[in-house]
Amino acid sequence: MKTFKIKSVMLLGLMLCMLLPHAASAQGDSSSNKAIVAQPLPVSLAFDGQKLELPSGQYVFEYKSRTYVPVRFVSYALQKTVKWNSETATVTVAEPTAEEAAALKKQLAGAIADDEAAAAATASPVSIRLTEVQASFVFEGKEQALPANQSAFYYKGSIYVPIRFMAEASGAAIKWDSKTGAVTGETAAYQQEQAEAGGSGGSGEGSAGAGSTQPGTGEGSQPGTGGSSQPGTGGGGAVDNTPKVAYEVITSEAEGKLDTLKTEATSTLTNLYMSFVAARDEATKEQLKLQAQTEVARIKSDFEAILADTAAKLTANGHSTAVIAEYRAAFEKDLATVLSYAESLA
Repeated sequence: MKTFKIKSVMLLGLMLCMLLPHAASAQGDSSSNKAIVAQPLPVSLAFDGQKLELPSGQYVFEYKSRTYVPVRFVSYALQKTVKWNSETATVTVAEPTAEEAAALKKQLAGAIADDEAAAAATASPVSIRLTEVQASFVFEGKEQALPANQSAFYYKGSIYVPIRFMAEASGAAIKWDSKTGAVTGETAAYQQEQAEAGGSGGSGEGSAGAGSTQPGTGEGSQPGTGGSSQPGTGGGGAVDNTPKVAYEVITSEAEGKLDTLKTEATSTLTNLYMSFVAARDEATKEQLKLQAQTEVARIKSDFEAILADTAAKLTANGHSTAVIAEYRAAFEKDLATVLSYAESLA
């Protein structure tokens, strides 16, 4: 069985640790970056009629009467690619290639909420501490600036922006209903499909927030899924005829994602390392320290998201999840080695 190798990423991380032994405190100690404390909101999410769950460690929160959402997850839910340029601190959201679109669909399949989870909005009861970040945003090739009185925030590998800004910048119908805690979104393609199918509106779930006049995306707009609509269930019980996905298919997909993460991380960390070496002023070096911390946190966050997605798929298809421990052990072993060596050099 193929095992995920992240040593090249960790070796580059080692170079950063050698240069930035105290990077872990750089973000919190920097006087130029304001920190806030926010309470995650209990939310439910539905995009293009599909109920989704936020990845572990990502939230929706309110700050100064504005609702904030994670840029990367919402972009993925709208079937857009997201790229982070650490050198220019730029987030780019764009249409995916055919290959990227296929990968996005697979990734979103792991974020589909089951009926029980979708029935009750969920959120962490604890507060989270976020740091204000100076970032540029490009949507579909056009730069979109946050209004002068609004900010973007960073938390554990994710950048958050106001939901209204996300809606206006992406051109999608993204809505927030403060009464029900529902975040709904519809892509232009989905809206066109709905219109061609008869244009039947939903229950109006998303009529509040973000100033949108689009029809709701509540359960009322979806075809019935009750037992009476299923063929030959017999005795009132539903028969699951969904074909099981093979263990090798699931693990191969996971390892492909991990390899992609490794490649992207290697490229970004290499660029950060070379930029730090070439930097001549302290201000630039401090900015690179923050970018390094952000990137390392993103690597960890993406790694955890891939593991969570893979574990869910293995469980759903009746397979052992023992391989998850192998992936994690390899990652943590390399990380511990890097940190131990970095500490000896500090």
